[in-house]
Amino acid sequence: MQQANLSLANLDNPENLKILASVLKTNVAACGSIGAGFFSQLGRIYLDLLGVYKAVSQLISESVVKQGPVALRTPRVRQMRTVKKEVLRLIETYVNKADDLTEVTQKIIPGVLEAVLGDYQRNVEPARDAEVLSVMSTIVSKLGVSSTPFLRHRVHSFFC
Repeated sequence: MQQANLSLANLDNPENLKILASVLKTNVAACGSIGAGFFSQLGRIYLDLLGVYKAVSQLISESVVKQGPVALRTPRVRQMRTVKKEVLRLIETYVNKADDLTEVTQKIIPGVLEAVLGDYQRNVEPARDAEVLSVMSTIVSKLGVSSTPFLRHRVHSFFC
């Protein structure tokens, strides 16, 4: 993930994408097993996760704008979408397993709302992922939309 943050070109390499997807899948499995205790690991990689998510999403959108919806069926874009989905799965898994909802609300949710919801709104229609809605549903179900004014405002502005 550090290489991805150094240069977008690192995310355009199929081998790097495959490795990154594998690492993310391992983290999702670990989070599912460890549960709330996974927060220390998530804290180490969280900002990198959001950065990778934004960068990959930008590359996907650029590909769709240049090539049209057919770009979504190319191996390169499919691998990038796998990375995006694994980031979303990791966040969703952690939110489901979290015990300290205040910690989630203060430390996890603002970044998710900015990176994921903002990205969803900016993306071209074909490049949007349904998993974003699943993550938001999990967040709202777990925390309740009224848990914080920030969450309430962002969810309201997203859907209205």
